[in-house]
Amino acid sequence: MLLPEAGARHELAPTQLFVMPVTLAAPEPAFPAGADAGVPVEVVVCAEVWLSADGDVTRVAPFDGTPDCAAGTQPRSLAYAQSVAEALRRWEFTPAMICEFPPQSLDKRERGDCTGPEVTVRRVPVRLDYAFTFNSRNGRKRVGVVRRPQPVPALQDAAAH
Repeated sequence: MLLPEAGARHELAPTQLFVMPVTLAAPEPAFPAGADAGVPVEVVVCAEVWLSADGDVTRVAPFDGTPDCAAGTQPRSLAYAQSVAEALRRWEFTPAMICEFPPQSLDKRERGDCTGPEVTVRRVPVRLDYAFTFNSRNGRKRVGVVRRPQPVPALQDAAAH
């Protein structure tokens, strides 16, 4: 697995499987009050969400790793970024996990089946990136969200929390 440049790397063994966290609750960010004022708006705000090993949101931070995301950190976008951060702090997730399978149970790994006494399950903290779009035209406001594509979510060093 790849981490940010400052983080350590974690590579999975052939007997391991990474299980992504699942979003259980995801309240949408509110369109900032007074932000429309009759002027068309198109703002992209990106954020990193750090999850504990239990799936709890422990940190939300701006993400500016792409040109679209960098535009969301400009002063005119602060109200949108604040709305995103407030919403993300209320999101709920299942824990991310690494499942370890004995060699005789690798068929379960292929099926993504982490159940059974022979499988060791370790919950792990992760960091996920999301992009939110705020659009308003002709008095209609719309907020959209997408999980920013990453080859692999970043596992977080437990000591960093």
